[in-house]
Amino acid sequence: MMNHQNNAKVDDYLDLYLFATKIDDQEWQKEIKNNLAAFLKATADRDQQRASDLRVQLGYVNRRILGLYQQLRKRNVDLTEGITNELYALKQRRLELEAELSQIREQKRSIS
Repeated sequence: MMNHQNNAKVDDYLDLYLFATKIDDQEWQKEIKNNLAAFLKATADRDQQRASDLRVQLGYVNRRILGLYQQLRKRNVDLTEGITNELYALKQRRLELEAELSQIREQKRSIS
């Protein structure tokens, strides 16, 4: 996920590249471009892995919510304060996961 720290690092690479261009050091320019490309790929790979992990967590949360509602519907359990609190916490967690996934998708779109 591109954050402030990553943006600052990309800015540093670009500043170095501009300086290398100014002093006409083509070998250094090539090295900076390669390093920047490697950094961006590593960042994209981390974002992709994080998104995958978030989707797994989201699947678990959704299955747990569904399971609780099915138990309530079949009257296997009574609606207690504990179940109400768990459902509320699960729904909150689902909103957090969806927001983080949405943020990753938006950043991916803005880079493309």
